[in-house]
Amino acid sequence: MNEVIIDQHTQSQPLRRQRLRVANACQVCRSRKIKCDGARPACTRCQTRGKACVYGHSVGAVEKQTTRKPRGQASLAHTPVPMMVSPPSSAPSLETPPGSVAKTPSRVDSIPGPHHVNEDREAEPDQEKNRAYFAAHGRFAGQVAAAIDERAGLIPDNCHQVPMVDAALFGDLELPSQSCLLPSSTELPPRPYADQLIDIYWQHVDPMEPVLDHQRFLENYEKAYSTPITTLCADYDLWLGILNVVFALAVQRQEQNPLHQRNEEANRFFQRAWALLPAESMLWKPGSLELVQCIMLMNRYLHCTNNQHKTWMTAGLAMRIAQSMCCHSTETPLVKGSSDEKALKQKVWASCVALDRCISWSLGKSSALVLIPSPPSSSSQQGGQNVMHDTWGLRLHEIGNQIQLAQIQTRTSLAARFRPPLLSQQDEYHNTALQLDACLQDWENSLPGDWQSRNLRMVVDRSSRAERYLLHLRYLHHRIFLYRPMLARFYSMKPDTNPSPKSPCLSYRLLRESASMCIEAAEQVASLVNETLEPDEPIGLLPWWYRIYYFHIAGANFLAAMFRSELFTDSVSQSWKSVLLALRAHEHLSPYVQQCLWTFETLAARITGKPYPSLDGSGCGLMVDVSSGVSFDDIFKDVNFDFDNFIFGPEDFGEGLV
Repeated sequence: MNEVIIDQHTQSQPLRRQRLRVANACQVCRSRKIKCDGARPACTRCQTRGKACVYGHSVGAVEKQTTRKPRGQASLAHTPVPMMVSPPSSAPSLETPPGSVAKTPSRVDSIPGPHHVNEDREAEPDQEKNRAYFAAHGRFAGQVAAAIDERAGLIPDNCHQVPMVDAALFGDLELPSQSCLLPSSTELPPRPYADQLIDIYWQHVDPMEPVLDHQRFLENYEKAYSTPITTLCADYDLWLGILNVVFALAVQRQEQNPLHQRNEEANRFFQRAWALLPAESMLWKPGSLELVQCIMLMNRYLHCTNNQHKTWMTAGLAMRIAQSMCCHSTETPLVKGSSDEKALKQKVWASCVALDRCISWSLGKSSALVLIPSPPSSSSQQGGQNVMHDTWGLRLHEIGNQIQLAQIQTRTSLAARFRPPLLSQQDEYHNTALQLDACLQDWENSLPGDWQSRNLRMVVDRSSRAERYLLHLRYLHHRIFLYRPMLARFYSMKPDTNPSPKSPCLSYRLLRESASMCIEAAEQVASLVNETLEPDEPIGLLPWWYRIYYFHIAGANFLAAMFRSELFTDSVSQSWKSVLLALRAHEHLSPYVQQCLWTFETLAARITGKPYPSLDGSGCGLMVDVSSGVSFDDIFKDVNFDFDNFIFGPEDFGEGLV
């Protein structure tokens, strides 16, 4: 096995873009994905931080170390280690073949390949300065996974996957860097099967991601099967690309299909669409509404693959083209016949805004701070439920803009220069959070009665119920995003920094309550997603990739709550168990789910420091020792994992707490 892996690495070596001194990096810098000068016996960065500096061995030694059992941690790593870095052996069709340009980094070498994620990391010399309040949900999970690997005596892998960030939920999707027309790009499936896929898309995909116009789509669809290609419109390749992505999403929506069959068929449809839409047609030709729709649909599919850079770029490209076409404008059209076109543009713009927010918050990047114009007062009455959904979504996006601005301004050094001397960085964000919390509360209270979360189960129409559930999940994600800095600070505080229980100061109480509100929002996320589960239905109410994504968000927050007894209450413990149970029910959908479960259970055992009975009686479960006084630094001090720098940056946040 070692010879095969090393041979694959040798074959793919010429395709790798060499990076300066990466091969000499110490294991600590390599796991943190930061630059290292390779100085011996300790690099400059580790000497500055006062951390132990460890260098790896040769390629063969690294491979041997990654394949043997963890040293001294057998009770914790109760699942084979390769599960953390690659799909199980039962899924051979999902493995990336050697020599692929878009392949993920090999386990035997930590030198990154031409994956664009590593290019993004290299562009910023010192990422610690940008890890203040605005940090990605995915970064925390990746750093924790690396810390677990190092603690277990393993060489950490370069890619710690997170759903909707870089986890290949749809299998390994290979896309060429340059467009090349496939022989089967213009082929269409048999009409009866195509009709089935189209029905699935409009019933189970479009309500959550409304991008296309139903009537216009059906007209073009009929022409594709009844008219010769030579007599169709000049943009036939573009429309055929849209059709193929629709087929791909519809195939992935069928949860009852076998995993290998589903991924192979859906990826084949998507590769056809990718070949039909070359980069020059997206970048240099005049934009069109169909082009924006095609790019958005592609982005939704890429979001569940390991093509992180293409996901980020297509989202920004769709936003730019839509802006150039004035899709964000709410001016009344002069020509009466153009009112339908204007409504479609506003619908596409609302989807662009939601798309950009989902992508940017998943990847830890700043989303576009676009101005959200107020829709006309009559639009909600004339447009019906769909326009109402878009209106509430745009208002929520505007609140999200303000949350993001507050976090960015709080972390910048320029803002610190103009901050009053007695106002700490934490106090400044707390003041803003109070106002933004009121905005979120007003948004929720202003929803119509049948849109309230307590009444979602009573909505008869399945599509309307699904889109309203997703809207509330996005709202709760905003609340988590607002309170996550306070949660991170509170649960990572050392015991000796806590104020005296007899006289806790106001700052400490605000910090504790904010952390509790973040956990409460995570509980509501888990509860809402569990409400949407329908075991008897062949297709779930929400797309299964959304369910996994929100379960991952809730689970990560529950892990943070385990550090503090006042956060990890009985209700939180029940919510944590419900997340694990729900994820086990999703294991057949993607190999990543099994990896996610292993990560959650292993980290929970690491935090508590002792085994616990599992939900099915076969593994380890969770028993929180309130009197243990365990802290985050105690758990990860031997793996050089500094959570304060990860979330808050290098600034000192101790002031204002006591």
